[in-house]
Amino acid sequence: MSPNRLRAVTATGPATRVRRGLAACAALAALGGCMSLDVTDPNNLSIETVFTNPSNAEAALVGSFKAYTELARSSCPTIPLEIYGNIQSSTSTTYLEYSTEPRQPINNRDNLNCLSRYIFNTSYEAAAGAREAFIGIKQNNLKYGTISTQFPDGRDTPSRKIFARFVIGISQLKLALLMDQAYLTDTITPGYNQIVQELTPWPAVLDNARQQLRAAITEARNTPDFTLPLLFVNNAANRAINRDELVRVMQSFLVRADVYSARTPQQRAAVNWAAVLARLDSTITRDFGYVADPAVAGTGSTYITNSFAQNTLRLSNRFIGPADTSGQYQAWLARPVAQRNAFVMATPDLRIRNATTPAPTVPTPAPVRIQRVTTTMGSAANAPYITSFYRHVRFLNVAADSGSRTFVPVITVQEMQFIRAEALFRLGRFADAAAIINPSRVAAGLRPVGPTGPPAGRDCVPRKDDGSCGDLFDAIMYEKRMELFPLEGDINYLDQRGWGRLLPGTPLHIPVNGRELITRGFPFYTFGGTDDRQNSAQLPNAQQP
Repeated sequence: MSPNRLRAVTATGPATRVRRGLAACAALAALGGCMSLDVTDPNNLSIETVFTNPSNAEAALVGSFKAYTELARSSCPTIPLEIYGNIQSSTSTTYLEYSTEPRQPINNRDNLNCLSRYIFNTSYEAAAGAREAFIGIKQNNLKYGTISTQFPDGRDTPSRKIFARFVIGISQLKLALLMDQAYLTDTITPGYNQIVQELTPWPAVLDNARQQLRAAITEARNTPDFTLPLLFVNNAANRAINRDELVRVMQSFLVRADVYSARTPQQRAAVNWAAVLARLDSTITRDFGYVADPAVAGTGSTYITNSFAQNTLRLSNRFIGPADTSGQYQAWLARPVAQRNAFVMATPDLRIRNATTPAPTVPTPAPVRIQRVTTTMGSAANAPYITSFYRHVRFLNVAADSGSRTFVPVITVQEMQFIRAEALFRLGRFADAAAIINPSRVAAGLRPVGPTGPPAGRDCVPRKDDGSCGDLFDAIMYEKRMELFPLEGDINYLDQRGWGRLLPGTPLHIPVNGRELITRGFPFYTFGGTDDRQNSAQLPNAQQP
């Protein structure tokens, strides 16, 4: 698509800014610490008038990070991305357009589109809140913390600007990883209706995301140590984030930028894995995330709740299939799509509980993650080949409320370790890669892998789609998927894309949402379906990197 010019949407209008701030204020009010949005002149809602005090800018920063996490907390876009990533399957009419085989084009004219609309709009909501807070702090000379000769602008003022850059950077990164093109935004670009801007292909958006994160890292390293307010990333006191940890978080996002941006197996193989391996030494040393709390708006995770759903949403047969040692998965694959139904597998992997009893209503003893369900899926008649007997129970508790009362990870140490294992494999250090994944395998009752992969035999897990024993990279892929779900809905999709495991016709990236295209006068387009040979997967599911 040739570049098109239109008004920038890297910021939202004044009314939206106020609504976002009020939402953040409401969340803080629940904890007795509301940051009011007092406006001198409600008819002149500009940055100069809305952000006249430090509390208003902080409220925007709190709201901006919550907007970013909404993409990983909500059913949209996480369920479609998990379906595309062959992790979950759904017989619900809401998600059939993503589940159908062969894969269908995205209905990009749907105003409620569960993919393109949410990814596009919510990413810019996050970036706009952070950018406007940054500009407000700068233009209105807002000060935070102790003011002294050493810190004439306030001891804590730099940390607010750094956090704003951080949110902008990760919001741009989300767009770069998932979409084919987007608008560039930063901390200084004028706002809505003030400049003309073009949609930019994803590589340039990726470069901009890296620039924003690197600038924030440099600024943080040149700033005396600080600790972010707990509400910025809703956390308990023992999870307070200081300067050095925030730098490690941003380094972890840069690793994601390097690894997950690949659209094809060839691009994934061409990643500078030596550089990735070197950067991994600077990434997080404890999981980064926030605490879900019913008393704090914008912290509950529907995505986590969906992970243990069992009516019209369950685990994909392609997720659990590599663990099967009975041949049932291969028999399922061999049948025409219309003749496939849910099957019962056999596996030595203790993370999969295959007893024919109902799923437990209490936390399952480690390491059980997956439970067989005796009932069929609701609305199974919509697509019998999508049905599955298995649900995930990692976050299931007695009240089934983990999605609203748990620590919600954004990036985990384990994710970085699995990326390290892939980097070592790509660099030919097979024994070192095997050593990383063996602890979780052994804990699950599987035999450790060696430099060539799992030991051959009847208990070999994982298996390839043809039933033969998998190799070392099969084991790396399998362990990462088993151990990380549910981390973020897009990770499995991005991995499957880079590994060449997407079903044919699955979009390689998501188009700019149709409403935006039509409203701004852009040519309408969409992706997906087996006829889309340029922007959709064409490789068979068994393709290896």
